[in-house]
Amino acid sequence: MREASLGYFGKEPNQMTDYEAIMLTGIPNAPSVYSVAKNPELAKQRQKQVINKMIEYKYLTENEADKILKQK
Repeated sequence: MREASLGYFGKEPNQMTDYEAIMLTGIPNAPSVYSVAKNPELAKQRQKQVINKMIEYKYLTENEADKILKQK
């Protein structure tokens, strides 16, 4: 996670926002496809899929998810 957080966002993992952390969560399945740097729109779509699963499995509420998606 550290290498990814430094590589994509230039920050240590403990400095990332929830938005950034969830964005990275969707990358491991296909790093070259879901790269934030190479394909930000597809990475954002994948991020929404991850957030929806987190809501489904009760890791996030709808309200928490909305707040995260509003982060930059």
